[in-house]
Amino acid sequence: MNNKNNKILYSAKSKGPINIALIKYWGKENENLITPLNNSISLTLDMNNFYTETNIEILLNNDKNNQKDIINLSINDIPSKITPRIIQVINKFKELKQDMQNDFYIFNIKSKNTFPIASGCASSASSMSSLVICLNKALQTHLSNTILSRIARLGSGSACRSIFGGIVEWEKEGNENSCAHQLYDENYWKLNVMLIIVNQKEKEISSSNGMKLSKETSDFLSYRINNIVPKHIKEIKESFIEKNFEKLGKIIMKDSNNFHSVCRDTFPTINYLTEESEFIIKIVDEINKNEKKIICAYTFDAGANGFIIFEENNKEKIENYFDKIIFNKNNENIKEEWIINLINKKNKEGKFINKVLFNLGKGPEIIE
Repeated sequence: MNNKNNKILYSAKSKGPINIALIKYWGKENENLITPLNNSISLTLDMNNFYTETNIEILLNNDKNNQKDIINLSINDIPSKITPRIIQVINKFKELKQDMQNDFYIFNIKSKNTFPIASGCASSASSMSSLVICLNKALQTHLSNTILSRIARLGSGSACRSIFGGIVEWEKEGNENSCAHQLYDENYWKLNVMLIIVNQKEKEISSSNGMKLSKETSDFLSYRINNIVPKHIKEIKESFIEKNFEKLGKIIMKDSNNFHSVCRDTFPTINYLTEESEFIIKIVDEINKNEKKIICAYTFDAGANGFIIFEENNKEKIENYFDKIIFNKNNENIKEEWIINLINKKNKEGKFINKVLFNLGKGPEIIE
């Protein structure tokens, strides 16, 4: 018997958000459990522009000649390879749903990203958080966000943070209970994020492979884990309590710099940043210098695209600076010499593709 006329037993549709780490996670303590070498803290971003949409249909596998679970995955309408991590996530749900344990199923999964994959945006975080929420709804397992975070971690470490909205921490916990939790919801502090897209190409070395290489070869990584990250975690939590942006911004930039120093210390060296990335850093430094205080901060994940964080009351000012300097907007009659110098330098620093603005957002959602 084949599966041609099978009925759909379970189905659901969802979307999941990206997050941007302020204190970076880099390196796994346990490769199988995907537990981190250090704590990390991130912002979950709204899903007005960038998100992953997931559509799942689950059927019983009635083919007696092929008794196994079958997973069909397409990403942006292109058939895609099934990774061991996806199998691990699905198997975990089957374990938790007792009436599924003695049968085999067909999982038809359609995933669509509204942003470039593998270019420095947390596509694995949005896709895996969306998948986990979608399976939870389809199978009616009614799991808590804590358990969903643990399962999402099996698919992608950073995905465990995208289960929650707002400001989120993933604590180092070297066992299967490792998960994230929310520090503050998306309304606690009106922070905005501007993504400057400079590269939509796939990375030469993936985050997973980069982490392995750094763990094996970087002398600086252990110093970061034992000395830098605990200090940054303590200070950034203080900045959240105080809503002190100058303190927050300084830590965000220092941790980004420190993380990329580990990448450069890796052998062979890893350099995710480009000339355009360095130019974004220069713009932020010049803005803060001329404002005489830190009003915006840069951070870069494992990619060239820059994330600029600032308070909502400075949104118009920050956006205007970047529009003038990078995107040649509203730059008539500029009198500030530092802006003119940056515009002239920009013309030699390559191309900038686009910018995207975010508020802090909720976690993944079911699409009814």
